[in-house]
Amino acid sequence: MITNKVIAFSLFCLAIAPDFGPSFGLLFALPVNGPLAGRRPPHAALSAMRKQWSEAERDKILSRSGDYWKMDRLRGKVSFGSSSFIRTALDGADKDSIQRWLADDRSIAMSIWDPNLVSNPLPKVYRLKLMTLMFVTIQLAPSVDVKMYTDDKTGVFKLESVAFEPGIQLLPGIKMSAESLGIVIDVVGELYPSRDGKGVDGKIGFVTSGDLPPPMRMLPEQAFKSSMSTINSTIMKFAQESFQKGAREKFREFKRKESISAT
Repeated sequence: MITNKVIAFSLFCLAIAPDFGPSFGLLFALPVNGPLAGRRPPHAALSAMRKQWSEAERDKILSRSGDYWKMDRLRGKVSFGSSSFIRTALDGADKDSIQRWLADDRSIAMSIWDPNLVSNPLPKVYRLKLMTLMFVTIQLAPSVDVKMYTDDKTGVFKLESVAFEPGIQLLPGIKMSAESLGIVIDVVGELYPSRDGKGVDGKIGFVTSGDLPPPMRMLPEQAFKSSMSTINSTIMKFAQESFQKGAREKFREFKRKESISAT
């Protein structure tokens, strides 16, 4: 996500010390104008489309535990993110009721994210709008389109990013293009009934990557690791807490509707 909800689901950042001149950041920071700033029309296409996910690609991210980071200083490539387990108890749950709930992609989408920041541009695709972010001279207002569906073979609820828009705005005087930062946002996850049938278990992971301008490549490795570790822990903590709250609320709502329908 990251924002008023999740920050999941997203996503990423890297801050530059003022000593390095025009600074650069790869996603995530403090809000500038609040969560609804710079909202894109709900059905407008995002600029960066992703190819179809393979199981190997999903597993590569979800098989990790904790923080991930990789940097090629010579080429100026950097990627980092985090993967974490999700475990949430649900009142009055059993495996059958959870499985029925997981078949409702809209209810799950509204559990994961603040409903005010979610649109539904395509069937089973939900656009998650993040708050406006600021890194010294770079402002971002990211959006991520996430496909959410239940795997017919396994019954596992899956989510995977299919498009994204970093929403970069460079402040006057910065001599680099937004495109030159090469930002890519990948998000995957899965949910399924817990073994005891009293809640949902799952995992969520994100990887963000980009191109470092030459001045940033001179920063010591520890500076990158420290910044990434702080960002990753903040994102995952927020994501877990947001889903736990949202899932309980939406599952109770789901059970109430089932109860009414049965009478």
